[in-house]
Amino acid sequence: MNLKKYLSAYLVNFTHAFGSISRVRSDLDLEIVSSTSKHPLVLQRRYQSIFLIPVSIFLVQSCTEELSIADFADAFKNYEQELRIEGMLNSTDFSQSVIRVDNTILVTDTSLFNGIDDNGDWVTYSDLNENGEWDEDEPLNDDIGIKQHGPNGGYEGRGNGIADPGEPHVDDYIEILPLIHDSTLVSVILRETESQAFVAEFVWSWQAGYWDEGFGSHGPPSEIKDATFVRYYYGGYIPKSEYSQVELGVGTEYTIELETTDGRIISASTTVLAPPLNLLWPGTSTQADTIIVSTENYASLTWNTPIETNFCGVIMDEVLGTDSTQGFYSNLAVAIDIDDTGLPVYPANFVGIPLGIYRIILESYSYNYGNYVYSGLSLRDRELSNWRDQSGNVVLGAFGAKSPIEFYVRFVAPSDP
Repeated sequence: MNLKKYLSAYLVNFTHAFGSISRVRSDLDLEIVSSTSKHPLVLQRRYQSIFLIPVSIFLVQSCTEELSIADFADAFKNYEQELRIEGMLNSTDFSQSVIRVDNTILVTDTSLFNGIDDNGDWVTYSDLNENGEWDEDEPLNDDIGIKQHGPNGGYEGRGNGIADPGEPHVDDYIEILPLIHDSTLVSVILRETESQAFVAEFVWSWQAGYWDEGFGSHGPPSEIKDATFVRYYYGGYIPKSEYSQVELGVGTEYTIELETTDGRIISASTTVLAPPLNLLWPGTSTQADTIIVSTENYASLTWNTPIETNFCGVIMDEVLGTDSTQGFYSNLAVAIDIDDTGLPVYPANFVGIPLGIYRIILESYSYNYGNYVYSGLSLRDRELSNWRDQSGNVVLGAFGAKSPIEFYVRFVAPSDP
């Protein structure tokens, strides 16, 4: 497997289902990859052409040399596997809180990233006329090929009947995540920091959350909409059912404590913030609970977060039907200005979104978690991770809280009511 294709596929993302962001560095930390990193300053492929101000992510393809991962094996031959913990409390819906615990792995581990459909779930094109080759009017299924760079780039391996690296279900999360997750913790307990009062117990679930990843289409939103989507579930520790209705207090600090099978105690603390506020979208109207936006409305949606943070998650899901959505866009917004209210302000422009109904979720993130994603510090820097074991040793990852709000938007043509 070549390094360039690996990084394209696995320097991941904003994890939509986690509702949070998972961080993978692109410099000296490349030897460490864990779970869904969807998660996070590199967007999923279907998201690359939607613009969110003030954060823009540019993927510069300045290096085209293909290198074998195995060429780097000697550099990390003494590497020891360690835990990486990414936890997020959800103050709006506590049942959606997740603590994800993963074992780090090397990108040189070709036993995992081998370019092969190990579990046999890749599906070739449908040869409807039985002529032994793919024709334009036949379904591709997973045999969509790999998009080449440039505006006129074609699809390498499209309809060739071979499971190529980079296509859906080849070296994907369904294969990798069960080998990375740590489901063996003895206990995961949340308490109020000051009083040490018990709040909730967390238990392991193989479906702690999910996200939708698009394959194939690149470019404007109208093309991204036609991509092939795969829904991936990831494992983690979630609140036991009897604690799903817990209400967290804004301004209250909480501490979570994990115990491993070898007696290691790992803990971290975070303070819950208020959700985003002061939403303003000029030129729009409202019908029932849905904001109506004309495709000729170029005004930006603006909002604030509490003064304690300048990080906000932005998630956009396409509504397919009743209780059915599909991930369309997600990003971490970073406020660089303060408005007249004295609060961080965020503008977002949705020009070019295809007609339809979408659910938009805005999430205030605790500063420490936003900084974990956005900072250029090493993953092992003591200022970055707030996880410590009982001896004061830094544990990779971050623990934070988010406070989401959600609303529905319908994008309409100018002539529509």
